[in-house]
Amino acid sequence: MRLRSAAAVAAVLTLGIAAACGGGTTPSDRNEGSQSTATAKPAGGEFDVILNDKATGPAPEVEGAQQGGTVTVLTAAAPETFDPTRSYYIDTLSVGRLIHRTLTALYLNKDGKYELVPDLATDLGKANADFTEFTFKIKPSQKFEDGTPITSKDFAYAIKRSFATEELAGGPTYQQIYFLDGDKYKGPFKPAAQGGGEDYAGVETPDDETLIVKMAKPFPDLPYYLTFPLYSPIPQAKETKENYGNKPVSTGPYKVKSYQKGKSLILDKNPNWDANSDPARHQYADQFDFKFSQEPLKLQEQLIADNGIDKTSITYDNVDSSLLPKIQGKPDVEPRLITGPGTCTTYVYLDTTKITNVDVRKAIGVAYPYDNIHKAAGDSPLTFQPGTTTYSPVVPGWQNFDVTGTAAKGNGDPERAKAMLEKAGQLGFELVWPYSQDNPIAVNTSLARQKGLEAAGFKVKPIPMPREQVRAALDDPKAAINMRPSGWCPDWPSAATIFPAIFDGRLIALNPTSLPNKSLLNEKEVNDEIDRISALPIAEAPAEWAKLDKLMMEKYYPVVAVDYAKNAFLTGSGIGGVVNDAYAGGPDFSKLFVKK
Repeated sequence: MRLRSAAAVAAVLTLGIAAACGGGTTPSDRNEGSQSTATAKPAGGEFDVILNDKATGPAPEVEGAQQGGTVTVLTAAAPETFDPTRSYYIDTLSVGRLIHRTLTALYLNKDGKYELVPDLATDLGKANADFTEFTFKIKPSQKFEDGTPITSKDFAYAIKRSFATEELAGGPTYQQIYFLDGDKYKGPFKPAAQGGGEDYAGVETPDDETLIVKMAKPFPDLPYYLTFPLYSPIPQAKETKENYGNKPVSTGPYKVKSYQKGKSLILDKNPNWDANSDPARHQYADQFDFKFSQEPLKLQEQLIADNGIDKTSITYDNVDSSLLPKIQGKPDVEPRLITGPGTCTTYVYLDTTKITNVDVRKAIGVAYPYDNIHKAAGDSPLTFQPGTTTYSPVVPGWQNFDVTGTAAKGNGDPERAKAMLEKAGQLGFELVWPYSQDNPIAVNTSLARQKGLEAAGFKVKPIPMPREQVRAALDDPKAAINMRPSGWCPDWPSAATIFPAIFDGRLIALNPTSLPNKSLLNEKEVNDEIDRISALPIAEAPAEWAKLDKLMMEKYYPVVAVDYAKNAFLTGSGIGGVVNDAYAGGPDFSKLFVKK
């Protein structure tokens, strides 16, 4: 999935989230009497996930948790929408867990291990022998925020809605590849004559408690994919299409009270949330008050000072390195700096249809001013490590290599890059990217990028725009840009959530109004390898994904890999239940409470 915002990407501040394709072998004790089903975890990844098919609600209590109060969340990010079908940035997914329940869910235990648990389903699904059909039973007596019963038809509608990628652009796209007729069905908003309509062969609802999902090819990872808000139940009667994200109908512990795009989101308690059936969420605070588009340094200074309302505030933005002297070694502040691993990789996607010469693309990587950009962003060793591959060391099978010879360190080699451009006859090639004009960090990092690439003989044209418009520009195939500073976080710890999701060239035609494949790479060799490796047993696939990673970067170089994420965020002294959730790229919001 995508990093949380273009402003944050420009600042090289990252968040990560994932489910998992493999798990540990230790049974869970989260529910008395529960049983755990586990698969072997492929070597090479850092995270363990336990498959707990029998987990039931309520979720294990957070130590010291108290009821009441308002949790204020301050961030420089500016989410564009909270439509569950379109949510694919890490922050909208993390916040979405407060609003939406799903068939399955990921839960972080106090021992640091993750569990995949049934959420609104009674188990993790019953699959046929070749994983091309899954049956789920819906928990009884579950309700939407208005008291309307949740049925299998609401999940079926969400599945159908996920194919409306022209009307609701920007969401996950695995369904187009793996679901039955996913490459043909166009969602419920188009007429049958145009490939849409109410009838979709990939989903059946024989009764209100049963949901059957059919695949075009084996997809054993489906229970992990179903943790996404994309597949939260949606009542068709409440459909408002492009406006649905302004006030989606809640099934989770909180419901939307108000949302101002790019400014704020206020969540109140959902009185119809059933804690006893939810194994993954809590409802401690009375309210969440998200304040977007904040000045990065100012909000962090507020949290350091820890006065008034800031005592009960938190951020998911990574701390600026200039503020570390005010934090480290300060007994009243340092314990409130939460650090830990992330899962994301920061990229600059290179439009291969506009930057057609691979040597020009590699010259960008050779010239890239890594250190100056990190300095302008206020990064530190707490928030990143240099990265040269398309996915990070936490993903099973990862292998290290360096195509450009820069090791993503220093400020590149502008002279070598200029020689590469001269040899290709492309000196003065123009590079164009968007940046947030109202975010000082984004302005500074864009300027650092500009100076570094100009020194190598490129002509550059950064395009300023309000931060709430940047995500849309990055997702717009018609945007007049050829570089997209962004990134990717694996949806679960497998490279199967990377190559099919962002480098499969067949996604381009299937998504004419959005850009899941932001480099627009469409090479048969890569597409064929994606198909071949996707069909391999889980234990065999990691090493093959690593080979594809190296082949793709050496031969096509569709991205400049910049860094691997770490998390380092601040909290006020009046917030409890704060832990680093690597998969959520910050705190698990559901665990937070206000100290009395």
